[in-house]
Amino acid sequence: MKPVKSLREVVLDVETTGLKPRKGHRVIEIGVVAVVNNETTKEYFHQIVNPGRISVPSEITKITGLRDQDLVGKPRFSMIAKDLLEFIGDSSIVAHNAEFDRDFVNSELNRANRHKLPDRQWICSLKLARSKLILKRYSLDDLCKYFGISLAERTRHGALIDARLTAQLYSRLKKLPVQAELNL
Repeated sequence: MKPVKSLREVVLDVETTGLKPRKGHRVIEIGVVAVVNNETTKEYFHQIVNPGRISVPSEITKITGLRDQDLVGKPRFSMIAKDLLEFIGDSSIVAHNAEFDRDFVNSELNRANRHKLPDRQWICSLKLARSKLILKRYSLDDLCKYFGISLAERTRHGALIDARLTAQLYSRLKKLPVQAELNL
């Protein structure tokens, strides 16, 4: 009998100084958790990142709790890029609203003169949820509540806790069938 190969995926989340890397917004926190055969492991990558001369806007501090002084002395993205890429490897990368995270991570990798993570490597849990559930809202909070995933640890938006929540969500979503199209 042939041994079953383990499926390793990673779930990634970033916190940023704004919404658009093209406008100079930067990553200030990244969290990645490993999932093997649909089970979240204790293996993770987490880093607060110094974005350089860019200040953290007050509205971002309200959401993440991160302030300029929290980023002083933290590594620049270029200093963690190699370790991040090694942690991810060739695993599929799951993110809630993956386009957002992908654009930020690839923008930072580009600045660090590292290869971008290809689109085909990314899986969007938001799109997956929309393909399997008919709901009014698909935010991470709303979907966690729908599935009964505890938000007790989530006192703020944090990359590592959000990656862990997304991993639980993704595990549940994978078990659901795709919604059949309604012919009205």
